[in-house]
Amino acid sequence: MTISMDDIKVLDKQDMLGKLKGFATQCRDGYSFNISSLPFKSIERVIFSGMGGSAISGDIITTISSENSKIPSFVNRDYTLPLFASDEKTLVIVISYSGNTEETLSVLEEAKKRKNSIVCISSGGKIEKIAREENIPFLKIPGGYPPRCALGYLFFSSYRIMENIGVVPPLEDELFTKMENWIERFIPERNDNLAKNLAEKLHNRIALLYSSNKFLPVITRWKTQIAENSKAFAFINVFPEMNHNEIMSWRYPEWFIEKCLPVFIISRKEHPRINLRFEITKDIIFKKLPEIISLVPEGEKLIEEIFYLIILGDWVSFYLAILNRVNPTEIQEIDLLKQRMGGYL
Repeated sequence: MTISMDDIKVLDKQDMLGKLKGFATQCRDGYSFNISSLPFKSIERVIFSGMGGSAISGDIITTISSENSKIPSFVNRDYTLPLFASDEKTLVIVISYSGNTEETLSVLEEAKKRKNSIVCISSGGKIEKIAREENIPFLKIPGGYPPRCALGYLFFSSYRIMENIGVVPPLEDELFTKMENWIERFIPERNDNLAKNLAEKLHNRIALLYSSNKFLPVITRWKTQIAENSKAFAFINVFPEMNHNEIMSWRYPEWFIEKCLPVFIISRKEHPRINLRFEITKDIIFKKLPEIISLVPEGEKLIEEIFYLIILGDWVSFYLAILNRVNPTEIQEIDLLKQRMGGYL
């Protein structure tokens, strides 16, 4: 099957295409939010508390901050905080695009009781109401997007907060220019289009996404975007852990293996032993499945590599949705779950 603009016009009823095209502008706008000096001293740890697309922002920042700061950061996807979040030396960044995510609201109440330092990020909802009533630092981002399409606002506003407390370095405008160039290469009008080619190869296959640990946020994003946009399965694992267990899975069931398509994401800056593991593993899998995709991210810095891959993955999931003949924005099962949970998810 091929992807045509006519198919996109019929299936893309809420203009996911326009949101993908505008992603670089969203990122630049998110980074331009005015973050005034935050009233925190002696922060010893940072916890990002959110779910879904909101939590991915914390995953990416945690990866970047681990290479730039001695202050550890963590991502919390739960109703409660870990026990070590015990006082004002823990900064809890409460992040929910809608402002109504029930797990995140639960954490906000707990963080208040523990007297943690708190910053809230949302487009409104209950989180905004609580933050304004109780004078908690609050960053309001634009609404009207599906949460997974607001990553630019969610991530770069979070990044600015971390930059403000000295955990990550300032960014240069060159990053956003590169994003614009990458997006231009993945739009439907481009014939030599890596995103389209990958979607066509993944159509009616099961993506098995492998990377090193530093790209775990990337393959997590790919998995969740393929789930929500494409309505399809994808599975993930990281090196070297994969070599200690999952490598043995490439025997049975044979029908499953035949439906799989491994995608290896390999940076030019990997540890030499990781590179060796990639090559040996590919040789082993090749005996069972002769088609393997290898992707090398573009960019000189880690954040550039990460966002090249995220942009690519978002476009792949969009084109895969079109090939699956589904509306990439529609999330019927999530809406049903939300309804049965009393309106909150």
